Amino acid sequence: MRLGLGNMASAGLSGITSGINIGASIANRTFGGRTPLSVVVNALVLFLTIAVLFPAVEQLPRVVLSAVIMVIAVQHVDPWTLRHLGRLVAGKTDYRLRTATELAVVVLVAVLAITVDIVLAVFLGVAIAIVLFLVSMSRSIVRRTFCCDTFRSRRSRDPEQLAVLERDGGTIQVMELQGALFFGSAEKLAGEVAAAEAQGIRYFVLDLRRVTEIDSTGSQILAEIDAGLAAKGKCLVLALAKQSETAVQLADFELLDPGAASRTFRDVDRAIEWAEDHLLADRRRASSDTEIPLARFDILRGFAAADIETIRRHATRGVYAAGQTVFREGEPGRDLFLIAKGTASAHLHQADGGDVRLATFGPGTVFGELAILDEGVRSASVIADGELVCHVLSATEFAALSREAPAVAIKLLANLGRELSGRLRRANTALRQLES
Repeated sequence: MRLGLGNMASAGLSGITSGINIGASIANRTFGGRTPLSVVVNALVLFLTIAVLFPAVEQLPRVVLSAVIMVIAVQHVDPWTLRHLGRLVAGKTDYRLRTATELAVVVLVAVLAITVDIVLAVFLGVAIAIVLFLVSMSRSIVRRTFCCDTFRSRRSRDPEQLAVLERDGGTIQVMELQGALFFGSAEKLAGEVAAAEAQGIRYFVLDLRRVTEIDSTGSQILAEIDAGLAAKGKCLVLALAKQSETAVQLADFELLDPGAASRTFRDVDRAIEWAEDHLLADRRRASSDTEIPLARFDILRGFAAADIETIRRHATRGVYAAGQTVFREGEPGRDLFLIAKGTASAHLHQADGGDVRLATFGPGTVFGELAILDEGVRSASVIADGELVCHVLSATEFAALSREAPAVAIKLLANLGRELSGRLRRANTALRQLES
C-alpha cells in the first residue's frame, strides 16, 4: 500500500513509478535497521545521493560499481537455495528430483527477470508453482504398503496362534500415508483401498503419523471408506500420535463413528496387534479366559509328564493385577516367567518421560529368560496389561533343578535358545520388510 501511494505521488510530480526494491531492505537489516524509521533514513540517503552526490558517484571507477553489484547479487542468494543445492548433491534420488525441479523454477524466474521482464517472471513463477503443487498433490498419498503375514506386531504368541497369523495374516494390510489428505489424494486412497479389498484384505491399518493436513473433504472421504468397509464386515484401523495436529483435525471433523475410538492407536504396532487379535478371534483361536497348563507351553515342547512335574515343583505361582509392574528396567534379573493367563507388555523408558512398547507376551509364552542365561540387569520394564498369572522360575530354583534333574535343565536351556532364535529370525524378517 505504501508503494502504491508513493507511485501515485511520484506520478503527480512527473516522476516515474518503480517496483519493490528488496536490496535496500536487505542492506538495512544487514546493518541493524529494524524499525520504520530506518526505512525512512535509508530512503532519504538514497534520495540525497541521487539528487546531490550524483556527480561524485560518477567519479567511481566502473570496476568498483561492478564489484558492489556482484556483492549485492551474492547477498541475494538466500539460505534456502544454498540448502537445496547441498541436498541436491547429498540427498536421495527421489529427493534430488524434487529439489532439482524447485531449483529449476528459481533459475528460470531469475533469468527471465534479468533478460525479459520482472513482472512476467514473477507471474510465470507463480503459475509454475501452482502447476507443480497440483501435480504433487495428485500423486498417491500412500507412501508404502505391506501385509502382516511376515511382518507382525510385537506381541508374543503361542505356536498355534503364530501358525494362524502366518497363514491368514496377509488379510491385514498396513498403508503408510504421507502428505496432505484432501479431495484429490483421498479419492486416490479410496481407490487403492477398494483394489486391496478386491484382493481379499479384511483389515486396513492406516498410518496417519506422516499426514501433514486433513481438510473437510479428505475427512469425509475417509469416513466413507470406514463406513463402506464396516458394511462389508471389514475394519479400518488408524495409527496416529494422539497429540499430533492430524489427531486434532480428525477430532474437529468428527471423522468416524463413536466406536472408532477403540480402533485408534498411537502407533502402528498396537494397531496391528488389534487387527491380529480380531483375526484370531474370527478363527476361534484366541482364548485366554482360563489358565493354560504347563504342558501346552511351547518352551516345554518335548518334555515328558514327569519332567514337567519336576519344573512345576521348582516354580512358584505369581499373580499380578492390571497395571502392576512385574519388574523394572535396570533391576537385577533373577526370574523366568511363564504366562498361564493374561498378557504383559515390555516397555523401554525414554528420556522425555515417554515409553516405547517393545513386545506384548500372551498365554503360553515366556519372558525374562535372560535371567536364566546371565546375571545382568533387566533391559526393559514389564507391566501387566490385565490380570496376569505366571509360573515363576527363579535363578536359585533353576540351579536346584540343574542339580536334581540336569537333563531337564539342559532341555529347558535348549528350548530357551530356540525361543530366542525364533524371535531373532522374526526381527530379521521385519527388518527386511521395512527395508523393502
